[in-house]
Amino acid sequence: MKTKILGVATVWIIGMGTVLAREWTSTDGRKLEADFVSATAEAVTVKRAADGRSFTLPMKGLSEADQAWVKEEMAKNAKPVEGPYAALLTGEWALSEDDGLPFALFGAKDLDASKKYPLVVGLHGRSPNAENGKQLGPFSKSFSEPARYEKNPCIILAPLGYQPFGGQGTAWSSEPGTKALALIEKLVESLPIDESRIYVVGYSMGGFGACHFAVTEPKRFAAVVAGAGCTGVDSADVFKRLPIWLHHAADDPTVEVQYSRDLAEALKRSETMKYTEYPTGGHGIAGTIFNNDEVHEWIFQQKRE
Repeated sequence: MKTKILGVATVWIIGMGTVLAREWTSTDGRKLEADFVSATAEAVTVKRAADGRSFTLPMKGLSEADQAWVKEEMAKNAKPVEGPYAALLTGEWALSEDDGLPFALFGAKDLDASKKYPLVVGLHGRSPNAENGKQLGPFSKSFSEPARYEKNPCIILAPLGYQPFGGQGTAWSSEPGTKALALIEKLVESLPIDESRIYVVGYSMGGFGACHFAVTEPKRFAAVVAGAGCTGVDSADVFKRLPIWLHHAADDPTVEVQYSRDLAEALKRSETMKYTEYPTGGHGIAGTIFNNDEVHEWIFQQKRE
């Protein structure tokens, strides 16, 4: 039995199952009659009823009407996220505190608990302002930018290093860092996080911290992006197995570029290391790094075995 619905979709009822069939339209006007099978944020799988062939269509290649329809269907079948951190997933940056550690968390309010999402941990640099929310710089906010987030939905954690002046990098290698690592474990236990795709990024003190986190918990993270700060050559063995992308400006007056050069040199034969050195930019290249779509594309490709 088949029934037309508003001239757009057809519901095919086969036994006790329901299959949605549509006339799909591409952005260039081509059409395809096929059943809807499943979808992700980037693609939709359909099956042509006439011959049973399956096709995977890129979401961006479909008409706006088809994209909207698919998102609506996905939302209907989504399992709501529950647990102690679920209320913080609002589609906006939410501020909270855990064991005395202030932090900001971002996640779409319609995340599906039956799926798994990457976790991005963003570590800020030194700052005189210990107010929760002030730690949100381009290294964290770039991942929640709407166009990027639609392509790579994820959960983003930005802890606040509330001891910013104890020496170079010490916020993330002392109590705030220890509590941030503990919070990551709590989030993994409570939220739909893909444990093979946990990334840590940071700038300046946060760059030192991102590398320190990876060295401390080398089996927890899938990739590191560190700008204007990193650990020493004694950490090279870790990064021979853990993908890292180092960034530094040659004229940085705050953190010597030699830090990144030395680690990059120690890893020059590693296939998992990338190093970008900018001729100028001083100590202000965070936006340049994290507003680069290539950086985002690279990090979300990394997956821990």
